[in-house]
Amino acid sequence: MPRSDPPADVDAPAEVRAGRVAGMVAPLRAKDFRRYYAGHTASAFGDALTPLAIAFAVLHLTGSPVDLGIVVLSTRLPIIVLTLVGGAAGDRFPRRTIMLAADLVRFATHGVTAVLLLTGAAQLWTLVALQLVAGAGTAFFNPAAVGLVTSLTAKEHLQAANSLLSISRSTVSILALGTAGALVALVGPGWAIAVDALTFLVSAAFLYRLPGRLAAARQEGLLAGIGGGLTAVRRRTWLWVWTGHIAVANAFVVSPILVLGPYVADLHLGGAPAWSAIGIAYAAGGLAGGVAATRWRPARPMVAALLVFLLMAPLPALLAVPAPVWQLTIAAVLAGGQVVVHNVMQTTAVQRHLPDDLVARAYSVTLLGGLVAAPLGMALAGPAVTLLGTRPVLLGCAAITVVLTAAILLVPAVWRLREPAEMA
Repeated sequence: MPRSDPPADVDAPAEVRAGRVAGMVAPLRAKDFRRYYAGHTASAFGDALTPLAIAFAVLHLTGSPVDLGIVVLSTRLPIIVLTLVGGAAGDRFPRRTIMLAADLVRFATHGVTAVLLLTGAAQLWTLVALQLVAGAGTAFFNPAAVGLVTSLTAKEHLQAANSLLSISRSTVSILALGTAGALVALVGPGWAIAVDALTFLVSAAFLYRLPGRLAAARQEGLLAGIGGGLTAVRRRTWLWVWTGHIAVANAFVVSPILVLGPYVADLHLGGAPAWSAIGIAYAAGGLAGGVAATRWRPARPMVAALLVFLLMAPLPALLAVPAPVWQLTIAAVLAGGQVVVHNVMQTTAVQRHLPDDLVARAYSVTLLGGLVAAPLGMALAGPAVTLLGTRPVLLGCAAITVVLTAAILLVPAVWRLREPAEMA
């Protein structure tokens, strides 16, 4: 039956706007989601502090960029190695328990790191060891968190919940960038890492107040669980295609930009201030993308996410010119927005279209694809520039964005993935 038009009165627009806002914040009406959201926001603020603080801690300690690379790798390596195990654990044991343990581990490791730096007792090997442990905690936390959200809000509010979490991350990232710089400059990196440690304790405190068992756990072993997650992805064409898209995009579009963007800025755009402006615009775009994703309910979420990915193309194309900074900041806003919208659509699709006891494992497989591809792309960017030049490589990134998207859109399963009518 067709819907009738609303009465033509002056209050209708205000009522419509109020309804839209209510839909955006609907997940926050659930007490348990509010608690998780508060803890997530605190932890995300700390996470955004750490990269800059660790970088300057290593440089103050040894002054070696090689040592800095070792410490950064020590953070990421356990995430790559243990993500599938973390996903299996997230479907095998109570997710709240796993996340609580991971937060306490990261609180301890970052706390010890801060103490070592503040007392002058830090050595390179201690920083590497502590970052390995902290990275292991992250590998278990992230897949369980995606599964936990399905237990904290209704299915029709999952996209809004994921969008609110993205908005939180984008907002605190902008604030944390300034805070980290000020802390490092005024009191040293140790204090910035100490603040990060405390945010994990805050997150753990909020997790502790959630129900102890929010989802049924499977009784199979971890190895069998990993196999089940891989099988679940393999049997769903839309999901393994989407995973491949993320991996290729990270390797041949996103990673080269991260490597070559600062290089272009240093040679042609005035250096660090220009790249900083582009980075802030990217974060602002992520914030805008999170707001948009709370309201947009496409009937075909994968098609929508792939089309939105095309907004990444202008950034490498304009860097190749290179265009003026003001044009690059606009492109960065588009790129940051598409990342958040794409991630929200993908995460929500996994949560809605897979059984609850497969969510963490399937998400971990997708996450691993992107994690492995990113360092591969960074490693290849330098040799590619040496062989071809900066401009052709960046133009190639823009071209791959378009060609990759067009190729994936030819897969019928991409179009068959539809949202329920009541959620579209």
